[in-house]
Amino acid sequence: MSNFLKTVRKYFISGLIIFIPFIITIYLLIEITKWLNTFVDFTPARFLVIPEFINPYISQFLIFLIAAISFISFIAVLGILTKNLLGRFLLNLGEKIITKIPLASTIFTTMKQVSKIIFSDGPKSQKAVLIEYPRKGTFTVGFATQDLNNKNLDKIPVFIPTSPNPTSGFLIFVPKDQIKELNISADDAFKLIVSGGLSINDEKDISKFRF
Repeated sequence: MSNFLKTVRKYFISGLIIFIPFIITIYLLIEITKWLNTFVDFTPARFLVIPEFINPYISQFLIFLIAAISFISFIAVLGILTKNLLGRFLLNLGEKIITKIPLASTIFTTMKQVSKIIFSDGPKSQKAVLIEYPRKGTFTVGFATQDLNNKNLDKIPVFIPTSPNPTSGFLIFVPKDQIKELNISADDAFKLIVSGGLSINDEKDISKFRF
């Protein structure tokens, strides 16, 4: 009986390992879809007239697709505008207005910095590093937000994301000689943080995390 329960427990845990990622992924996709649907009235999809003979599910999918494309296009155009003089002026004006509002200023500044770290390209914001923290003999994976070879800095700012939610974290300044540059991509580092270390489960991946 004891062996039977152990076997059931073993397969149950194996099933959970497969089941949970699927459920969480599906749930997040549904929530994102619901969130995007709230923007339908602000996109060209609101003017779409679909014949009644078309299946309602197909109609809803077409409306969602147009809304999603419109939303992505809007974000892309916003990014393009920030690259020219007028766009930068309007952006700076908007930031100045928001930063004058006490609570909004704190939220906006924090989210702006986190967004830069997560979404920006280039080695400055995407370099995974290892530092001895929070005490001697223990190590933490972080992201150097400045070039490690910057001669103007004797200490490098390192963003330490929290696990399993890497959008929050804290910033510390570390002497250059105490920073170890990791030979892993930012994506691998994020997977390691989000999974709480569980991403190191394949034999081929283990060698990358031998620090």
